[in-house]
Amino acid sequence: MFKKFLMESFRAKKHRPLSFIINWLGLTLGFAAVIVMYIFIMAQVRHDACFTRPMDDVARCEIDVEQIGSICPDPTARFMTQLPEVVAATRAGQRGNMTVSIPNQPGGARFSLKTMFGDSNLLQVFPFRMVSGGGADALADGTKGLVSRSSAMKLFGSIDVVGKQIEVNNTYPVTITGVFEDIPENSLYNPDVIFTFKMTDPNGKADKWYMWMSECYFRFHPGTDLAAFNKKFQVALIDRMWEDLGSAFAGSPEEYIEEKGGFDSPQVPHVRPFNDCYFTPEVSGAMNMYDPSSLVVLGIIAALVLVIAIINYVNIYTARSTEVIRAMGIKSIMGASRRSLIGFIIGDSVVITFVSAVTAFILAWLLRPLYPMIVGSELSFALSWDILLVLFVGLPVVCGVLSGIFPAVTLTRMKPLDAIANRSSGGRQMSVVRNALIVFQFVISIGLIAATLLINKQMRYLTTLDLGYDRENVVTVSGGSFMNNEKFETFRGRLLTSPSIVDASLIQGNPMQVGQMNTVQITNDQSYTPMYLYGDQHTLHVLGIPMVEGDSISDSNFDRLQWNQTNMVINEAFAKYIRNIAPEVQIPGEKFIGVFKDFQHQPVTEQVTPLVLVRAWSGNPYIRIAAGQIEQALAHIESTFRDMFPNEIYEYEFMDAQFDQMYKLENLFRARLLTFSVLAIFIGCLGLFALVGYSVERRRKEIAIRKVHGAMVGQVVGMLCANFLKWLAVSFVIAVPLVWWMMDKWMSQYAYRTEMSWWIFAVAGLATLVIALFTVLGQSYKAAVENPAHAVKGE
Repeated sequence: MFKKFLMESFRAKKHRPLSFIINWLGLTLGFAAVIVMYIFIMAQVRHDACFTRPMDDVARCEIDVEQIGSICPDPTARFMTQLPEVVAATRAGQRGNMTVSIPNQPGGARFSLKTMFGDSNLLQVFPFRMVSGGGADALADGTKGLVSRSSAMKLFGSIDVVGKQIEVNNTYPVTITGVFEDIPENSLYNPDVIFTFKMTDPNGKADKWYMWMSECYFRFHPGTDLAAFNKKFQVALIDRMWEDLGSAFAGSPEEYIEEKGGFDSPQVPHVRPFNDCYFTPEVSGAMNMYDPSSLVVLGIIAALVLVIAIINYVNIYTARSTEVIRAMGIKSIMGASRRSLIGFIIGDSVVITFVSAVTAFILAWLLRPLYPMIVGSELSFALSWDILLVLFVGLPVVCGVLSGIFPAVTLTRMKPLDAIANRSSGGRQMSVVRNALIVFQFVISIGLIAATLLINKQMRYLTTLDLGYDRENVVTVSGGSFMNNEKFETFRGRLLTSPSIVDASLIQGNPMQVGQMNTVQITNDQSYTPMYLYGDQHTLHVLGIPMVEGDSISDSNFDRLQWNQTNMVINEAFAKYIRNIAPEVQIPGEKFIGVFKDFQHQPVTEQVTPLVLVRAWSGNPYIRIAAGQIEQALAHIESTFRDMFPNEIYEYEFMDAQFDQMYKLENLFRARLLTFSVLAIFIGCLGLFALVGYSVERRRKEIAIRKVHGAMVGQVVGMLCANFLKWLAVSFVIAVPLVWWMMDKWMSQYAYRTEMSWWIFAVAGLATLVIALFTVLGQSYKAAVENPAHAVKGE
C-alpha cells in the first residue's frame, strides 16, 4: 500500500517536474531558515548548561536594578548566610581580562584570559563541570585558582596541570587546583580562569557595606518559597544596610518599601532566580545576557518565511485544479473514496515536506561558515533527539498537513462525472483564496524590506549622531591594575614626545557606557546616585568634551577629586537636577566645582543622566592621535608600551570599534532581517513564477484568439501582468500601516531615533514591484509572441 502510494507520488512529480522543483526549493529554503533559527534559539533557551546539577535552587540578590544593575554591597553574601533558608552564598564578579603566564620563564608566552572572581565557596553555588581537581578547598585562599580546559592547553599544552604554578598580572602567584570544562558562550559567566577575591584583597578591605564591587548569588534549601523569602530578605537587608550606613528615611523598612512602590518595585532589593538572569539584558552585571524579545522576533520571521513556502505549495496545487480534479474524478470512478483521495493529497504533501526538511538540514549544515555574520556565533548541528523529532518528524508532518489540507478538501468534493467533465463550481472560491495568499506573501516581503531599510537608516543615524564626544582618532591601550597613576604619567610623558600624539588620559572602564557606584549627598536631606566616570585631568580634553561652568580637573585639585564627594566635576544633567531640587546649592561652588557639557555616556537607548567625573587609580590609557598620523602614532605607542611594560600584553582598540561593538546585536539583527527578506522575496517569486506559468497555459487559446483579432504584444503582456500587479498594490496598502506601527514600537527603545521617511516604504514597494515584474514579464512576453496557430492547433 505504502509502496503504491510512493509510486503514484513519484509519477505525479515526474509528470510535473517544474511544480515539484519549485515546491521543493521553496520549502527547502523555508525549512533551512527555521532549522537555523530553531538551533540558535534552543541554544539560548538551554543556557548555562555547564553545571553538574540544576540551578533551580540558586538565585541572585539585586538591590536597585534601575540604578546599579545587579551589583551589591560586598558584605551581602556574608549577610545571606545568616538567613536559615540559605545553604551557601558567594560573591561573584567579572574583572575583564587578566594577563596569565608561567612564572620563571622570561620572555615566555602570556595570555589575556577572561577572569571570574568569587569567594572560597564559589563551587558550592556554581558547580562547574570539572575535568580534574576541584573540591571544597579548590578556592580556599588567594593563592589557588581554576583554569578551563582550553586555557590549560594554551598555557601548558596539557590538561594535567593540577598543582602547577601560574602568575596573574605579573604579580600574583597562583597554584592551579582544578581544571573545568570550557563554558559555552550561552552562559551567564563563561570565564577562562577563576580566582578568589582574596587574591587581590587578602585582608578583606573591600568587605564594607559602602563598597559595591560584586554580585551575590546564593543556593537555598529545596522547598523554599522564594516569593515569601523575597519579602523577608527585602526587610532584613534594608534594616542591615541602614544599621551600617544610616538612612535619611525616618520610617521603617516596610514603610520605605511601600514608598518605593511596594515589594515588587525594581527600586527595592529583591532576589531573582538564577535561570532568569540570562534573559535580563536590562540589568547590567554579569558577563553574558540575551534579550528574549529578539528570540521571539527571529522565530516569528523564520516561521513567516516557511509560511510563504507553504503558500507557494497551496497556490501551485490549486492553480493546477483542472488537471487535479480530473485525476481525482477518474480515481473516484475506479472506486477510490473521498477519504482516500484526501489522504493521498495530504500524504503527497508530507512526502515533499519531508524531502525538503532533509535537504534543508544539509543546506543549513553546509552554510555553517556564514552563521557568525548572521547569528553572531557558530551553531552545533549535533543530532539530538529533540532535533530529530521536531525537525524531521513534527515539522514535516505539520507543514505537510497545512500544505495539503486546503487542496485536498476543495479538490475532492466534486462528483466524479462533474470532475471528469470539468464542471467545477469551486474555481472562484479557490481563486479568491489563492489571491488572498498572494497578497499575504507580498505583505511579508514588503514589510521585511521596509523594516530592513529602516533599521539600516537608524543605525546610520546613530553612527553620525553628535553624542557630545569625539571618538575619531582615539585609541585605547590595554591597561588594568598595573597601569596606576604614577606609571601612566610616565607613560603619557613619553608618548607626548611624538608630534603624532595629541594627549592621553587614564580612564577606568568604557566612557561610552559607564557604571554607577555611590550616592552623592547633595544636602543634609537630599541625595542622588549618579553615574561615575573614573578619569583624570586629561579626560575631557582627550574625549573632546568642553567645560561649561567653573573649574575642570587640574593638577592642583586632582588629588581631591575622589569618590568620597569632595570637589566634584559634574555634567549639565546633574547640575540641572541639583538646581531643581536644591536651588540653594551653589554651582560652581565649594562642593561642585565645575560643570562639563553633557555627552552620551550610556547606549543611545537611554537619555543622558547625571554624571560625576572623579579620579581613577588605575585603568586603560585613552590616547588622541593627530589627524593623518595613525600609523606613526600606533608604532610609537607600541614601542613605548613594550619598552615600559615588557611583561604585559599589548593590545589596542579604537573607540570607533568599541562603539560598533556596543551595537553588535542591532547590526546582527539587521543582517538577519536582510537574510530573511531575501529568502522571503526569492521564495515568493518562485511561487509567482509558477502561477504565471499556469495562468498563461490556461489562457493560451484566449491569447491566440485576442491576437487573431488584432491584439498587440504589449496589450497581451499588460493583460497578463495586471492581474498579479493589482494584488501587489493591495499588499502595499496593507503593509505600510502595519510596518509603520511595528517599527514605531521597535524605534521607541531609542532615546535618539531617525524619522520613518516615506521613501522607505516607496523603495520597499518599488523593489517588490521590480522583482515581481521581472518574474512575470518573461513568461507573459513568451506567451504574447507565440504563434496563434500553435495554441489552437488542437481544436
